[in-house]
Amino acid sequence: MKLLLIEDEEQIGLPLKRFLEKQGFAVDYYTDGAVGQKEAQVNAYDCIILDLNLPGKDGLEVAASLRKAENTTPVLMLTARSQQYDKISGFEHGADDYVTKPFHLKELLLRIQALIRRNSHDRREVLRAGNIEVIPAQRVVTRNGTAVDLTAKEFGILEYLIRNGGRPVSQEELLEHVWDSEVDSFTQTVKTTIKTLRQKIDPQKSLIETVRGAGYRIANTSP
Repeated sequence: MKLLLIEDEEQIGLPLKRFLEKQGFAVDYYTDGAVGQKEAQVNAYDCIILDLNLPGKDGLEVAASLRKAENTTPVLMLTARSQQYDKISGFEHGADDYVTKPFHLKELLLRIQALIRRNSHDRREVLRAGNIEVIPAQRVVTRNGTAVDLTAKEFGILEYLIRNGGRPVSQEELLEHVWDSEVDSFTQTVKTTIKTLRQKIDPQKSLIETVRGAGYRIANTSP
């Protein structure tokens, strides 16, 4: 899953970016509100972590502008303010959740995961497809009850495909949601990662289907 982090205090933003990347997320990080808003308008994100006090354009303006443009990406407002008025104002401008600094990283992670799940086609906390079970919050994957060790990108692709059910997902969409903005879109990185993922969980290619001209999809997902 891909996150947009807009936070002008680098002593907060950089460690937070590293933490989220260790949890398997692809993270684009910007310190200016106007720049972050532009990125949110041209790229696909699964969640936006947005500071309130920003140079260029403050968080309330960014959230309001995105909602006015019919951008439905969930927004988690991140701020040092704690007054009830500021929280209400954040929600009124389009924020979906609100965390006050200082915050616990684990709580922030759980809130991000909840927002992504709430905005997903598939809102289950435990995902199943064929003989595969995925628990995103714990980053656990099992095949026939046996744990499978996946890389962050393999995990990201698997989760995204399952959450999208039987819908074909293009390579471009996988790049947008699993890799950060620095990835070279002309590389074979998606094909290579799909290949290694299949070797680990789907050697018969019966679960992850290739849809000619459309991308990949998960077959036979179970409720």
